[in-house]
Amino acid sequence: MDTIHVATAGRPSAPGAARKKSVQLVEFTAMHGVRYSVTLGYLKATSVADPILDESCEFRISVREQSGGAQAMTELLDSWDEPFAVALTVFFWNRAQSLELARQVKQRWPNCRVVVGGNDVSHQQDPLFTEAPWVDVLVHGEGELRFRDLMRCFLADGDLATIPGISHWSDGVVVTNPDADRITDLGQVASPILTPVYSDEEIAGSSMIVYETNRGCPYKCAFCYWGGATNSKVRQFDLDRIFDELDRLIRLMPTDATLFIADANFGILARDRQIAEHIVELCRRHDKRLIISTNWAKNSNDRIVEIASMLHAADLTGAITLSAQSFDTEVLKIANRANIRTDHYRRLLSRFRELDVPTYTDLIWGLPGETYESYLNGVEEVLTAGGSPVIYPLLLLNNTDYSRESFQDKHKVTTRWMPCDVTNPELVADVVVAHDTMTVEEWVHGMGFRVAMTLFQKILLRCALRVIHSTTGVRMVELCRKLWTFLLDDCADPFLRAVARNVAAAHDEPAALDMALLKTVIGDQVIVPEEVHFQALLCRAITTERATTDLLNAAVDWLCAELADSGFEVDRVLVDGALTLDIAATTILRASMRGDLDEAQFAVPRQAWNLLVAAGDVPSSLDATGQGSTVRGTVWAPPRWVHYPISVYALSIWHGTGRPLHDLLFALPDRLPVHPLTV
Repeated sequence: MDTIHVATAGRPSAPGAARKKSVQLVEFTAMHGVRYSVTLGYLKATSVADPILDESCEFRISVREQSGGAQAMTELLDSWDEPFAVALTVFFWNRAQSLELARQVKQRWPNCRVVVGGNDVSHQQDPLFTEAPWVDVLVHGEGELRFRDLMRCFLADGDLATIPGISHWSDGVVVTNPDADRITDLGQVASPILTPVYSDEEIAGSSMIVYETNRGCPYKCAFCYWGGATNSKVRQFDLDRIFDELDRLIRLMPTDATLFIADANFGILARDRQIAEHIVELCRRHDKRLIISTNWAKNSNDRIVEIASMLHAADLTGAITLSAQSFDTEVLKIANRANIRTDHYRRLLSRFRELDVPTYTDLIWGLPGETYESYLNGVEEVLTAGGSPVIYPLLLLNNTDYSRESFQDKHKVTTRWMPCDVTNPELVADVVVAHDTMTVEEWVHGMGFRVAMTLFQKILLRCALRVIHSTTGVRMVELCRKLWTFLLDDCADPFLRAVARNVAAAHDEPAALDMALLKTVIGDQVIVPEEVHFQALLCRAITTERATTDLLNAAVDWLCAELADSGFEVDRVLVDGALTLDIAATTILRASMRGDLDEAQFAVPRQAWNLLVAAGDVPSSLDATGQGSTVRGTVWAPPRWVHYPISVYALSIWHGTGRPLHDLLFALPDRLPVHPLTV
């Protein structure tokens, strides 16, 4: 049975006093270990700040992991007395569970008011009430003040027509009231951190805290609800309030928990540097190592470099997001991103590389106007610049320009209702699988390419591929595509071949996902059910040092033969030297998977070593001067890696945070052992 997070406010009723009405606030989360909901916290804090509601109602928050299933939903309902109202926050990933819970609530307690809100249902009254006629009220946009007003109206049995920004049933038809004004003074939204909404124990028990310092986005990206639907000015929470909230959060949060700053463009405001400085100081004061994550400003600037470098130096962040989505000018124009300059991206990536600050670059496969070739060109842009591409499928989100029928007709957009990650059936969405410049077959190829690129370029053959690319001029993406062909057709391991083939099969038809095969390969290693194909391939490839060595030598031999047949001359001395570093780097993966802390040696020709340092594949802090024509050394995993699950580490690499060659301990001749991150 999943643990139910419950937060209560208000004082116990005195003997003989009228019993407070029960109001249940519910959010289903896809994140493991999350017990804190900023959305529900705002609703509760703003409601109990109203004396009438605080006197009349008891608000209780339940944050539940989606994986609990029907039994957990029944247990949640059984834990309630008859509620006066139930409110649910709805996103695309929890829509099915949320509306099913709403149905069961109405079935059990017909007089209970059911209220929903959130990005996925806001301004979607016609489809929402058709799909879920048991819902009483839909709140559009920002919900804190609307929900407070709703509750007062419910208590007084008042007229819902007086409340702006909602849709509701009236005499058997759905009525939508005039829009509500956007909240310009965020001081009207009570703090869930500075009021008794969450106890100390509840904050300390959550693996992630989502936190806002401002609201709004000045951009109008066509695929994004955030700016595309609102195009709003940035509104700021009071800085003193932010400092007080952060002090409590950081004091209580567990070590290695994530503080996600959910601003649309952190770093866009000058004061964001002050906020970052305050976070660093609080972590030092409270002796906390946290993971600070955020949405960095789209048009990145020098302030981003300063803030990110500061957090990285304090060991408070993994990789910094550089938001590109595409490098094709026509695609960006269609997406309303023409004002987000890619030359900023290239300049900042270079600066971050010089500082050894890890980055990853968001790309979306399937944007209208994108072709398979332009998609590969964008990935190549990132790889040759030394970046780490993280590629997502395009989801057709409600309330975006892409979701408009006229836009879809113009670009011949085809979608499929399917898991946006085919190995995680809980995350179902409207996925774009074709349009006028992309076929379904090309989309499937592009989704498979993500796996090939991550497996080979980010992990198994990063150094060898860099040397081959730099000395022959063959594109990185072409090398990754060739290696995927090797894995599909010529790899000696039948399990690797079968898993690789299932990638395309499952994207072509999600029902073809062979989870039994994946479990056979990966066993009980999966802790996070995300990109399980990739996890299975990686775990199989690194089972033992001998298995890894045989696989990577065979892959390089096959690749070099393919290139030679095409007229390319490969310097095997340089490539084989780089390969010794690739094989050595897998020790950190086996440490994570099996608890082994073995060391490994490498010997890389200086010419190849210099290429790797220049590209950022090897930390520039490793000074290898004066060691002759070959750079030799030893690597091993830091001891903490034996407690770092391979599933978690593999996905950190997928998402650009984990970097095996930067996470290892190095020892070079005549030097003390070095951890690159702290040199």
